[in-house]
Amino acid sequence: MYVSRVFACASLLILFPLATASAQSDRSPGQASGDSAATKTQEYIIQSSDMAKTRRLLEEFGVSVTDEFKIIRAVGARLTQAQLKELRAHEEIDRIHENRRVKVDAATCAAENKSEIKLGKNHAEWEIKNVGSEDITLDSLTIVWPTQTRGLKKVKHGKKTLFDELQIEPSATIEGNWKGSARDREIKKGRSFKIRLEFEDKAEPGDYYIKAGFAEGCAVDQVGEAGEPAVGSDSDNKAKGTYFPSLVGADLLHQANINGYGVTIAVLDTGLWAKGGKSKFLTEDSWGRTRLLAQYDALEDEMVPVDENTDKNGHGSHVASIIASSRRKGGRSNGVAPETDLVIVKAFDKDGLGTYADVIRGLDWIYANKDSYGIRVLNLSFSAEVRSHYWDDPLNQAVMALWQAGIVVVASAGNGGPDPMTIGAPGNVPYIITVGAMSDGVTPADPSDDYLASFSASGPTVEGFVKPDLVAPGGRLRGLMDKNHTVPKNFKSFHDGDSYFLMSGTSQSAAVVSGVAALLLQVDPSLTPDQVKRRLMSSAKPALDDAGNPAYSVFQQGAGRVDAFAAAYSLDGESANQGLDVAADLTGQAHYRGRANQQPDGTYYLEGLDGEGYSWTGGFLWSDGFLWSDGFLWSDGFLWSDGFLWSDGFLWSDGFLWSDGFLWSDSLTEPASVNFWVAQE
Repeated sequence: MYVSRVFACASLLILFPLATASAQSDRSPGQASGDSAATKTQEYIIQSSDMAKTRRLLEEFGVSVTDEFKIIRAVGARLTQAQLKELRAHEEIDRIHENRRVKVDAATCAAENKSEIKLGKNHAEWEIKNVGSEDITLDSLTIVWPTQTRGLKKVKHGKKTLFDELQIEPSATIEGNWKGSARDREIKKGRSFKIRLEFEDKAEPGDYYIKAGFAEGCAVDQVGEAGEPAVGSDSDNKAKGTYFPSLVGADLLHQANINGYGVTIAVLDTGLWAKGGKSKFLTEDSWGRTRLLAQYDALEDEMVPVDENTDKNGHGSHVASIIASSRRKGGRSNGVAPETDLVIVKAFDKDGLGTYADVIRGLDWIYANKDSYGIRVLNLSFSAEVRSHYWDDPLNQAVMALWQAGIVVVASAGNGGPDPMTIGAPGNVPYIITVGAMSDGVTPADPSDDYLASFSASGPTVEGFVKPDLVAPGGRLRGLMDKNHTVPKNFKSFHDGDSYFLMSGTSQSAAVVSGVAALLLQVDPSLTPDQVKRRLMSSAKPALDDAGNPAYSVFQQGAGRVDAFAAAYSLDGESANQGLDVAADLTGQAHYRGRANQQPDGTYYLEGLDGEGYSWTGGFLWSDGFLWSDGFLWSDGFLWSDGFLWSDGFLWSDGFLWSDGFLWSDSLTEPASVNFWVAQE
């Protein structure tokens, strides 16, 4: 299956690099003397997280800073090719861009795919076409190839070599050091251009990804499986494939060894299948190393040996499998983050039931032990009835404290949809990442008929926040579950009799996003929870109808379907939750509301934002088929994540008033449960 994407820019044309033949007054390490090519300089924009350190580093290289760009945390400088190469490899440098002249122009730059990626003996080919109104020049290539295929050796167009520096790792971004002249990379309007990737050895079948960027501002990419599935790379003879890692782009990251390694995810649920059968794919990574760090039983308030089966229900095992299963079919991992470490907290019994006290006890244990086990992500695939404002709910307060402590909390939206205002707790906490569900229409290879699952809970919340924040696959997901668990006993037809179970729900969607969050944190461990949320939302793909309008309201799909690949390589340095202060919220100094409100006619809308997708009558917008788009411009950049200070006058037309406040019991015996069974979609 191939999914092609086109990015067009109609107003900005980047013409050519600014280059000079002037030499630096001081040579950097490794710079040759007496060689005009070695002393030729070009202007670059150098990005890093610390501009002061970048200045000092450039001084060590004998390079003078020509400009400062504080808005993007970057400086400008002239570099030789030797300096450029050394700086690109330096750990303190995030990204280096060629500085280019620009002009405003009405001409359209556009390219599109003309063919799928095709494999030869030791090469892969991809053909693209210039469908714009003027000539364009290839300026950058991003390439990801299967790990079993040895290093990229050359990039060619016809007989012309465009790049010939060996790239051993199974991914590469080429932004400079092109061979020949820019004319070799030029595509005349209306003409096609064939890119040939030559490898050091045989080009093995598997997942390939290529993105071509052009100097004029547009780009086009191609993603998909080239050739036949890999043979002999199954983890065992009963392994089956799962589609959801591919659907969200996680499989491409796996090819680049971005697999969750070094990141710990805590799963608070019904426990884990940790002994016997195929449970090793939950407790061990792909190399057979133990990755189950700890098990805590919050129901009994005791630690449990890591090799003990704590799950009697099956829900927790299924959720953990979606996140981290190391089982493989055709070389592809079943889980989104197959090498991540796990910490299991059991807070629900064999029937999937628990109390607020059980859950909060588990959350308190996670808070106390987060540093000991390096917990960075917490998956909460359960819901409780909303009984108060989010800040008055003690479960929510514990969740907010974990977010404040640096843990990325991912919660399911709940299975009470499709009606508005059906988000459960803790999914109604504005700070955390709340996930709804979409389904593949029982055709995982065809994204054109994907749709929002009818059970997926919708926003807004009582306090006016848009929820869910995004959606992820949640229909008929295949995961590991012992056939003796309660769920497969009650729904035998969905278990294969060995170890796989098909299950639907926003629980499964939350698990997908928890795995994606781990991939982001492996790429950049310095990310805060607010930054992870921002990158996930800003890179998500909203569902659009055939006319290019949102197929669903933001109150149903949030920012859209999660895109692991785009999020992992995002350069978005901003944070979500602008206008919110979790510390002030927890201390009671301030509480917040979102932009959502309701007209007298029942229409929900976002204050201060106009346009398609911002109003909703409450009807379920169903579509028989639509495409998950690569981008939809939300006004002012996801302002629905922002918050306003709470005011007493913010009322919904249909009630939701807790005038005296909900009286929480002393023992916190209020019920909570995992998201129960819903019909498969």
